[in-house]
Amino acid sequence: MVKIKHIIFLAVFTTSFAIQVASGQALIALLFGKKITSTRLHVGIIVGASGSYLENASGEQPRYGFAIGAYTTYDLNTNWQLAMDIIMKSPKGANAIYYENSFKAPDAPELVGEEFTRKIVYMSFSPMIRYRFTPSFGIAVGPYGAIRTVAKDIYEKGTDNGKLSYTYNAKDDIHRIDGGATFDIQYTLMKGKGIRLNAQYNLGLGNIYKGDMRGKNRQFLVAVGIPIGAR
Repeated sequence: MVKIKHIIFLAVFTTSFAIQVASGQALIALLFGKKITSTRLHVGIIVGASGSYLENASGEQPRYGFAIGAYTTYDLNTNWQLAMDIIMKSPKGANAIYYENSFKAPDAPELVGEEFTRKIVYMSFSPMIRYRFTPSFGIAVGPYGAIRTVAKDIYEKGTDNGKLSYTYNAKDDIHRIDGGATFDIQYTLMKGKGIRLNAQYNLGLGNIYKGDMRGKNRQFLVAVGIPIGAR
């Protein structure tokens, strides 16, 4: 029953998101008028999976997560394209980080010294310039900016009485804003007019911590771009 509720919620959320993206396309067309035509402007939904880690976090393992967002592209000519990826939920951080990287000792003494997960989620914006070698294949590069929405350190340990867990809210220890560079490889089906397949690497360039600790975000993203309103 719970799984069914989750599926229904995801379907409703995706549909609502698609409507919002389509409305955004209409707004852009209204603002620019005849300067932008449907053959040059493309929008759609991004759905993907990411693996992330943190520079200088000892003992870490990649943290995997689900990403969702939207894209807009504008064809300058046959080869060059402007692109904007907006990821509403961009999971970052790392798993199995050594205790020496913690901000605060857990309230439960049994968890002191244990490895933990640093869960960080951002809303990110990536304006890029893409060069298309063919209508289907291209590479892109550009900066990214991100706004942190979640920052938590999660400790968990199995005991004879079940699982012991503790969550520390790390919002006061991690900067709200992050920035860096995005590198993207894209293949588009139907000779450049269909579903997009993207492999992306996001390289954080700034220290994400407020104190003396040092660390930068690193993220790999594999995504599918589903076009909306394509003709």
